[in-house]
Amino acid sequence: MEWGRHDWTGTAADFHAMELPYERALWWCNVESPTVILGSTQLVDDVNQNSADESGVLVSRRRSGGGAVFVHPSDSVWIDITISRSDPLWKDDVAQSMLWLGELFVEALSPWVQANVYRDSFSTGADGRVVCFASSSPGEVFVGANKLVGISQRRGRDGARFQCVLYRHWRPDEWSFVLASSEVRSRVAEIAVATLDIPAASIVNAVFERLSGLSGEESGGIRG
Repeated sequence: MEWGRHDWTGTAADFHAMELPYERALWWCNVESPTVILGSTQLVDDVNQNSADESGVLVSRRRSGGGAVFVHPSDSVWIDITISRSDPLWKDDVAQSMLWLGELFVEALSPWVQANVYRDSFSTGADGRVVCFASSSPGEVFVGANKLVGISQRRGRDGARFQCVLYRHWRPDEWSFVLASSEVRSRVAEIAVATLDIPAASIVNAVFERLSGLSGEESGGIRG
């Protein structure tokens, strides 16, 4: 069960529109423009489109849940991981389904940071339904109380697509002004975010190396 790797460059909207095959693969998405990506069920009223248009920040929507995520050509690292439903890594229990991936990130990033996997119940906090990094989901990766890797997933009949983002630099003032709520905007700067200021390619290579080390039956044991 080998892992494929795809390095892709384009817009966030185009990447989300792609129907990725449900097979073992890593997709590194290099976005061309700063973009705020809304969750699948998030209200469009959560953003001020006029502010976004005036600033050049794009607004897109993904098919996985959660709050808005900001992606940037150099400040963020966006990786999608796909598996099939028949993969030993698949787990029917949604609350447990991302733990293996969180553990993999912890191991992959261990040369640079000591992190841990969040294992408690999903928590939105004050603003998690509006901004992804304000919430906590089982399987996401934290450094102390600060989120390092945000993960959402899209599950289908044939498999799952895990969408993972971490930040090399966290600069909320570059995009929080597109949020419609003044109260949320005022709190975004206080969100506890851990950053990892190393080259994006180094991060992606480390994650892919750990994925490539997973075999069939052995990989099924990587659970929380």
